[in-house]
Amino acid sequence: MVPLEGRTALVTGGKRRVGLAIANALREAGAHVIATSSQDADLSTRDGVESLLVSLPRIDLLVSSAASFTNEKLGDVTFDSFDETFALNVRAPFFLAQRLGLQMKANGFGRIVSMADIAATLPFPGYLPYSMSKAAIVTMTKGLAKALAPNVLVNAVAPGPVLLPEDFDATERAAAVEPTVLKRPGTPEEVARTIVFLMQSDYITGVTLPVDGGRLLR
Repeated sequence: MVPLEGRTALVTGGKRRVGLAIANALREAGAHVIATSSQDADLSTRDGVESLLVSLPRIDLLVSSAASFTNEKLGDVTFDSFDETFALNVRAPFFLAQRLGLQMKANGFGRIVSMADIAATLPFPGYLPYSMSKAAIVTMTKGLAKALAPNVLVNAVAPGPVLLPEDFDATERAAAVEPTVLKRPGTPEEVARTIVFLMQSDYITGVTLPVDGGRLLR
């Protein structure tokens, strides 16, 4: 197990919901955590990504958790809404991993974990651009793992029904949870502990690890 004490972590989207749990878990593991929100840096824009990068100290651990999760019927998807989803969900994680990952490789150590989703494998029709963006994260993870080896380990997690959308009614919540084998939603802390595990691992790279209560088994 690789100790995280003294390491510096960047967690995008790290001030609320699952991202906050990730930031807290990394702090408990001994890392110094820089957590961002959209108020700190708008990562859906080039300027937001570049301004964040120039403001950072040396980063040893990167978690890309910030994402757009927009419910759109197929006929309502526009060029603009599609681009906005991919800008935050794919472009920002890629360029953060590119710049920081190459620095990590030069420094001789690094860990990158990105947030995928079971939607990468089981696309949600009402969230199709989102699902496509998470499939891109899976491919990105494999490619970065090869490009940044052996000094930098790159993985992703794929949560299932964890912190369901606040506007879901009881029927929608039941429909999300019922297909899981464990018959319950996951917690942000379960996702966070999985990310800490991957950060501490010294022999896992290029993997997208489901944290889904067995949803992908169905």
